[in-house]
Amino acid sequence: MLSFKRSTSPLQIGDIVLSNRIVFPPTVTNYAHEDGTVSDPLIEYYTKIARSGIGLTIVGGTAISQDGIPFKYCTRIDGDEYLEGLSKLFKVIKQAGSMPAIQIVHAGRQTSSKITGVQPVAPSAIPCPVWQELPRELDQGEIERIEDQFAEAAFRSKCADAKLVEIHAAHGYLINAFLSPYSNHRNDIYGGSLENRARFLINILAKTRERVGEDFPLICRISADEFIKGGLKLDDAKDIALLIEKNGTDIIHVSGGVAESRSRRDEFMEQGQFLALGKGIKEAVKIPVIAVGKILTLNQAEKILNNDVADLVAICRAIIADPELISKTVGNRVEEIQECIECGECGASLMKDDMRMRCSVNEEWGSHWEYPA
Repeated sequence: MLSFKRSTSPLQIGDIVLSNRIVFPPTVTNYAHEDGTVSDPLIEYYTKIARSGIGLTIVGGTAISQDGIPFKYCTRIDGDEYLEGLSKLFKVIKQAGSMPAIQIVHAGRQTSSKITGVQPVAPSAIPCPVWQELPRELDQGEIERIEDQFAEAAFRSKCADAKLVEIHAAHGYLINAFLSPYSNHRNDIYGGSLENRARFLINILAKTRERVGEDFPLICRISADEFIKGGLKLDDAKDIALLIEKNGTDIIHVSGGVAESRSRRDEFMEQGQFLALGKGIKEAVKIPVIAVGKILTLNQAEKILNNDVADLVAICRAIIADPELISKTVGNRVEEIQECIECGECGASLMKDDMRMRCSVNEEWGSHWEYPA
């Protein structure tokens, strides 16, 4: 039996000390109110997750603007009215023993006017094959405004007492869309070369640093392979990783895929599919790297860390299936674990009826809660 020495060892990021190397990654739950404020079910969800023994808990998919909302019931942070609920959420995560973080995002072309109330926006007027709605190409002034919105969202997160902020530059959302030659066909300073395509993200990092200060930890989540023809591959992602390391990122969270290749990161993906991507990025940079991708046991996490594939390991589905996974494993109660069966219901349920996240082996999520508007 493994000792879990690496998994349970602390990690210091600036002035922040994570109690261990296990991360609960940002996930879509649709448990927030429709206006983007924090709901009681969302607080209950993250409280149970944080009690699991997770070192870092990242609140997922929080929109920085009305036109950037990715899902109908996601949290928002584009106004001070959202701070009270988020502050309460971060407080309960901290009290439960985990370090609270938040992921901020602009959906770009991967949303719908039915959700946002306006036409989606993108680096180029190319529809996402999944969402199939023609986006409007952003002009330079609008791009600069969105850069400012990311910086303000990070500052609000800090004011609400989040201890880290993750900038979502993966999975085909707006920043990823700028980074990728697949979705960015611009011929101005935000398109063409990798340096130009990365300008949007680099500007966001610079403006964010100016707002939150030099010592506040920033994470960037990237898709190190988009798994589509003409999209980003690992060699491109290594160059991007070096750029964002140079420009103020403290941690890189290595994922993969975009909307069109979603099956590569959902129920059909192999366990640990993105580990080679994480290892490739870790070999390229000096800052810590988070590995993710259907990692279902603490044993797997320990091996990943021992093999220097990453510095932190994200466990999602298995924690949703059993929030006591870590304590049961470390306490030699493995036979009591309610295992994830890899059915994909946690993702598929977001596309059904009320769009709330559910788990087929853990009935406490989603189905019995009430969601007042």
